[in-house]
Amino acid sequence: MPSHRIRDLPGPKGLPLLGNALQFRPDTFHQVIEDWAGEYGNPYALRIGPRQAVVISDPALIAEALKDRPHRFRRLMAMEGIAEELGIHGLFSAEGVDWKRQRRAWMSALNIHHVKPFFDQITEVTRRLQRRWQQAAEAGQPVDVQSDLMRYTVDVTTLFAFGEDVNTLEQEEGDRIQTHLGVVFHMLNRRLAAPLPYWRWVRLPIDRRLDASMCIVREFVEGLIADARQRIADNPALAAQPGNLLEALIVARDEDGSTFTDREIFGNTLTALLAGEDTTANTLAWMIHLLSQHPEEQRLLQQQVDGVLGQAALWTDLADADALEPVDALMSETLRIKPVAPLIFLCANIDTRFAGVDIPAGTDVILSMRNAALSDAEFPEAHQFRPARWADGQKKYATRPPMPFGGGPRMCPGRSLAVMEIKSVTSMLARNFTVSPYGDKPVTEKMAFTLIPENLLVSLGNRD
Repeated sequence: MPSHRIRDLPGPKGLPLLGNALQFRPDTFHQVIEDWAGEYGNPYALRIGPRQAVVISDPALIAEALKDRPHRFRRLMAMEGIAEELGIHGLFSAEGVDWKRQRRAWMSALNIHHVKPFFDQITEVTRRLQRRWQQAAEAGQPVDVQSDLMRYTVDVTTLFAFGEDVNTLEQEEGDRIQTHLGVVFHMLNRRLAAPLPYWRWVRLPIDRRLDASMCIVREFVEGLIADARQRIADNPALAAQPGNLLEALIVARDEDGSTFTDREIFGNTLTALLAGEDTTANTLAWMIHLLSQHPEEQRLLQQQVDGVLGQAALWTDLADADALEPVDALMSETLRIKPVAPLIFLCANIDTRFAGVDIPAGTDVILSMRNAALSDAEFPEAHQFRPARWADGQKKYATRPPMPFGGGPRMCPGRSLAVMEIKSVTSMLARNFTVSPYGDKPVTEKMAFTLIPENLLVSLGNRD
């Protein structure tokens, strides 16, 4: 195959110095990238200020790029610097040897053997969510499911990863920390899309709002760390057998006997809080939205869940996990149409030839996940919402887009916990409620590091 230079690729025309930076907004960046992929094909090139980028939408090439980390590709170089400025020096932004040592501690704390004993606690948090939704259904009030699910995932994450039951679901002011975490996500996305790091010289009102939110988030996280240190001091046995991720980070030692620094413990605690809250909550919110839009699929899911749970209101027997495969299918189809990470941003570590293009080290590579997942060649009738395409032996799709937990060495370590949460909430919803759209305001997409639904209100009716 003949090789091309980046400047030979098709792509949108830009302005001197700024490139294509003025042709999109951070909250709709993903939609512009996707539209250009339809116009210019695979691959194409764009420029954001001084940064050149190659956009890939071919499923096989996306899988190859994700697998070939950290040798040929890594996360955006800008990501590490922006995260460092906010104190998020953790697994998500780390690279190389630093990433490997942090990954070991995460995997030891988040493997399936630690998740399984936590199942009863997930069930209890799901029961709180059911009661909240029951009250809304009986009062005939619309439900902001995305907000409620943010509360839910914060409760699960803090309980599982930090050993703290903050119970925001049953507090009137329970959205306090979620609101500030949302500001952090929004600004991460905005700064990654900025052509220049303006905030290092000029502080806009939105940057001052981020500073204020980070103060509150920092206080919350430092409180979690202090509590965990006190538990270890009171119970030295935890040093040998930590009970959660935070305790594992505090007592972890590298091969040379070194421990995690306070900065790394803080960064990874905040990383766990951000990752555990946003991605799972938004995935569940999009699942509920799509069910409300497709009543026939909702009725089918209700029948399938009824067959597993019987008269029980919740999933309470872990042995039924495989029988809830219809929820897995719904999750996969939702993530194909509404991917929680529609774009994955990488950077070339070395000079390499990829997708038939000579890519110099330091060049940004953008993986357009939804373009790949909405390919008719990959998925028949790709634009149709059909959860059944993932059932009955269709697992071949599992290694291709949507790839919700990433791929290759940097696959998400929290995937087992996330799937358990999704199954618990979705089966509870299907068993107890019927969901329908509320109002006629259209639900739209907003990119705030992950794909967030806006204007998503639903009506919940009790099932007979």
